[in-house]
Amino acid sequence: MEEKKITQVTAAILRQDGKILICQRDNSGSCPSLWEFPGGKQEEGETLAECLVRECQEELGVTVRVGEVFAESWYMYGDKEMQFTFFDCRIIGGKLQRTVHQDIRWVRAEELGRYTFCPADVEVAERLGKGQI
Repeated sequence: MEEKKITQVTAAILRQDGKILICQRDNSGSCPSLWEFPGGKQEEGETLAECLVRECQEELGVTVRVGEVFAESWYMYGDKEMQFTFFDCRIIGGKLQRTVHQDIRWVRAEELGRYTFCPADVEVAERLGKGQI
């Protein structure tokens, strides 16, 4: 029997001035035009923290300090099982820029419910919005 491979995905909960950074995916590919927390898939040979640093640099042009694990979730995208690890992060360098997303926004936690998130991010967004985490 073949063992299922779980894809590891990281996501950053970036906070600044009482707001959280969210990103809108482009209108093609998976989850078109939905909102997400920045991050991406772990590459072979890198830790989850290294993955998140790389993804934030590639997607947002910023260097982040990766803090504690904030939350975890599992989700099936088609036949792919993915484990999402959300980290509390801080921007420590670079200039925030939109490179792969349609839009990026700083929003207050209580405003998160106004946005439609990718399925794997929904629970974390809801819990943040309710002040549960």
